[in-house]
Amino acid sequence: MIGRLRQNFTWLHSYAGLVFGWIAFGVLFTGTLAVFHAEINLWTSPAAAGIRPGADRAAALAQARAYLTEHDSDAQQWRIVLPTYREPLIKLVVTDTDGRSATHFLDPVSGRKLPVNMTAGTFLLRYHYMMGVDRAKNPTGFLIIGATAIAMLVLVVSGVILHKRILRDYFVFRPRASRQRSWLDLHNILSVIPLPFHVMMAYTGLVIIYYAYIPAGMHARYDGDASAFSRDNNLSYYIDRDTPAGAQADTAPLWELVNRAEQAWGGGDATNIYVSHPNRADAMVEIWRQRDDRISNYPDRVTFSGADGSLIRVLVKRSPLREARSFLSGLHFIEWGGMPARWAYFLCGLMSCGMVAAALVLFVEKRRARKGGAPPLLSVAQSLTVAAVGGHLVACAAYLGCERGLTAIPGADASLSGSMFFVIWLGSAVHAFVRPYYAAWTEQLVAGGILWICLPIISALTGTGLWQTLQDGDFVRAGFDLMALCGGVLMLLIGWNIRSGQAVPTVA
Repeated sequence: MIGRLRQNFTWLHSYAGLVFGWIAFGVLFTGTLAVFHAEINLWTSPAAAGIRPGADRAAALAQARAYLTEHDSDAQQWRIVLPTYREPLIKLVVTDTDGRSATHFLDPVSGRKLPVNMTAGTFLLRYHYMMGVDRAKNPTGFLIIGATAIAMLVLVVSGVILHKRILRDYFVFRPRASRQRSWLDLHNILSVIPLPFHVMMAYTGLVIIYYAYIPAGMHARYDGDASAFSRDNNLSYYIDRDTPAGAQADTAPLWELVNRAEQAWGGGDATNIYVSHPNRADAMVEIWRQRDDRISNYPDRVTFSGADGSLIRVLVKRSPLREARSFLSGLHFIEWGGMPARWAYFLCGLMSCGMVAAALVLFVEKRRARKGGAPPLLSVAQSLTVAAVGGHLVACAAYLGCERGLTAIPGADASLSGSMFFVIWLGSAVHAFVRPYYAAWTEQLVAGGILWICLPIISALTGTGLWQTLQDGDFVRAGFDLMALCGGVLMLLIGWNIRSGQAVPTVA
């Protein structure tokens, strides 16, 4: 009975892992990079190179209000994001009466508008949870990601059942053994060591947007109207945006309202300030608490009348069910814990990527050895494996380099970078199909390694180089350049080892 069960799980683990592994690698890799999405945004914005964390928040808010009063006094809504340690700029999102939004970034000291884009990290996030496809227009990518998360949970459970000696796999790695044995050892190690992380991220990824995958409740309560559900679920975000503006009236001093909000929720700094109908008699101001000092993902919120500063509502307690979802969402989004937690997530994410890549290679190697070559279906599988792994390594480096380069060129359309990502990935996929298997691996890993190594060079050509950022103490940009160099060198070493016919890539 046990043997039959293991046999069935072996088939499930192998073939489900193959199909969903092709999707999962790109999702996991972009998600791993997006752990540092704020830092990546800063790296791709050379105009913000001289701005350091620690700006006076009151002065920054005064600069923001002065800019908005001068340029957007008749807007429907202002959103002011105060500078933080990770994002030291002032971010302004202005929504006009037609519902169109525009985003601006200011120097928190001078109030000068900065020519920055700050979208690179957001692009990686969007690819991570909906494959870069706007789910409001086409939910296909979003649903594929959900299916992949479910598959990952199934694969983790089936993998644990298949492991007869799971504890031993912490310590066994034989890089000089046969190709199959060494790739299996690598897959086992990268699966077992961060096993709780694999389970947590797959499960919490599903919980975050449960209503998209289990929509029965939304259909029953809202008759399938997703926009109505979203409005009720995020009621305070809308803050009566659709109501006509009232008569002219001065909006209360925002910094005083920030101080009162921080007292109301008993600690923690304010970060987001929403002002609906600014400079009108019916203005409302909602202030959100920063989320970096606790796991819960839902911020405390305090709402005031914008005209006279009177308190309207305080939202600091929620139902146990909503708090549970907030906690699980916070585990996934990693806005808490500072750099130690962020680096732990990043390293575990890299191990997840390695686990998937090793599994895909193992599937191909086992069947190549068994069949003495690559019949047509296996040939397709091995080409898709190269495209899924090598293609994403190449495309991400090309995208980041393009984003940094275009941002540094006045008048250039940085939105072209997103198109470049998909063009490069498709080119990598075509390359994987037309080149022999091992040659395709070598060439894509070498290309990816060169591109990642080129990122610090692009950084130096379009702003400040690695040596200068180290001297200036700009460890965000220096850290990115160093990680790109290390990643690029590692890819070159792996590509060289594959070229030399080694069983698995080793650095030594």
